[in-house]
Amino acid sequence: MDTVTAIRSRRTIKDFTGAPVARERVERLLELAAWAPTHRLTQPWRFACLDQGGIRRLHDFLKATPEIAAVPDPAKGAAKLAKLGDRLPGLGAMIVVTWVRAADAAVDLEDHAAAAAAVQNLLLAATADGLGTFWSTNPALGHPLTLRFCGVDPAREGFLGAIFLGEAAETPSAPPRVPHSERVRWV
Repeated sequence: MDTVTAIRSRRTIKDFTGAPVARERVERLLELAAWAPTHRLTQPWRFACLDQGGIRRLHDFLKATPEIAAVPDPAKGAAKLAKLGDRLPGLGAMIVVTWVRAADAAVDLEDHAAAAAAVQNLLLAATADGLGTFWSTNPALGHPLTLRFCGVDPAREGFLGAIFLGEAAETPSAPPRVPHSERVRWV
């Protein structure tokens, strides 16, 4: 698949078939993610990968750790956690994406942007490989307890999101986009 087709056909997939995604496939996606541009060559992105066994263990951990649902809004947290619990069993794999935090605010912002570029590479590579993706920023996944479960030190790394991977049960049509001409300013 060429780049233009991958960009135009990438969709947010919310329902997956439950088929596993082989570790080798995930490794290829991560290798392509690492080609993202990075200021000062810091390459700040980090990936915690979960196969279906890891996802089941995470699911059990989330159910057994009710304090995760209380952040940031206890009234909404339980519903968000329940929705997440419904989605996890259908995934073929999951990648928690973080970036190494920099003490300098300007460098940290650059590193955050570089990690987001790595995510975009990953999403486009997955699309080209026939996989569906969903970039989740569910607060339960970014909770310090969840990050520690995934081997992340939340004092050292910032949470960018979790990428859900798998075979799409259904691919939605393209959502409407504002014409780029309405978002461009030539100077």
